[in-house]
Amino acid sequence: MSEKNTALYIHVPFCIKKCPYCDFYSVATLSLKERFVDALLTEISLREDPQSAIDTIYFGGGTPSLLAPREIESILSRVRDHFNLETDCEITLEVNPGTVGPGYFDEIRRFGVNRLNMGVQSLCDEKLGFMERIHSAETAGQALRSARRAGFDKLGFDLIFGLPGETETSWRKDLDRALEFHPEHLSCYMLTYEPGTPMHNELQAGRISPLDDESAASLFKFTSTYLEANGYLHYEISNFAAGPGHRSRHNRKYWDLVPYLGFGPSAHSFDGSTRSWNHADVRRYGDELEQGVLPVAETETLTREQVLIEMVMLGLRTSGGIDIKAFEKISSQGFMEMFKEVARECAARSWAMIVNHRFILTLEGRLFLDTVTSLFAEKIWNR
Repeated sequence: MSEKNTALYIHVPFCIKKCPYCDFYSVATLSLKERFVDALLTEISLREDPQSAIDTIYFGGGTPSLLAPREIESILSRVRDHFNLETDCEITLEVNPGTVGPGYFDEIRRFGVNRLNMGVQSLCDEKLGFMERIHSAETAGQALRSARRAGFDKLGFDLIFGLPGETETSWRKDLDRALEFHPEHLSCYMLTYEPGTPMHNELQAGRISPLDDESAASLFKFTSTYLEANGYLHYEISNFAAGPGHRSRHNRKYWDLVPYLGFGPSAHSFDGSTRSWNHADVRRYGDELEQGVLPVAETETLTREQVLIEMVMLGLRTSGGIDIKAFEKISSQGFMEMFKEVARECAARSWAMIVNHRFILTLEGRLFLDTVTSLFAEKIWNR
């Protein structure tokens, strides 16, 4: 992966049904899909940059697998016409197992998609029912097997844990079922109750009893140790790869603060100093592009303090930690001079260590990610 290359993200804002825990922008109005694709093609054309070397493309959502193969082909063709794609470009499509039929994977692979990230979430029907997913465990298994038959050798999927009443025994069973498919990548997310979502409303009304903090922490640590014992690298707080070559090249761009371009409603872009984002409204997105206007909602130029805080926040999430030399280059101040007390407190609690000029959280420290980030942020703002 070349750090000078740019990532390209495409947000597909459609779902058959909105999951009650999800706060990403999406709508269930599939009648707007054709208009959206036309608008997306226009946005790609308007923002062309033949000098940008694109080495990762990520279709996220929403549910990108609601796009027909011919629509994916037209989008990738438009990107190739207006940007410079590297020959080894990683092209990822997020897939909901309940939206794909026979032959789907063969077709999208032929059009250039070479990596899949499936929203499996669980291989236990009881958990899937609680999360109101549109697929069953058997449907998920069928989709995973179909992807393998189509030749996909970069197969990842998401799992959610920490549901009410979940135990280490039940979560281990879910993990074991997942490992039977030998995924190259796993993203394991703790269930969160985001404000404004139906599940958060259920929590507020007392109809859901979340796991206590101690149980949640225990499941997080178990996930890490169990997957690492099975050959997976815990390279980011929620992400595991079956070897260094299977880490998500695209997501690493975000964590390394590398420039990226975002297309589609609500998508964000970053050029290294300025961040912008599109309107989170598929109708307004289409209206503005039909008038030849880029659908930018807001633009923000990051201050040096904001850049430093993002370096801390994103670095602490990864197994590589904060690059101290890169931090000092921007801050023009010694890392230990700024954070002597933070480093001392983290070391005393066995939360972090410094290895090869990198400040890295331990597994125990990752449980207190928000706390450690706040300690750093306070020093940066008050320096």
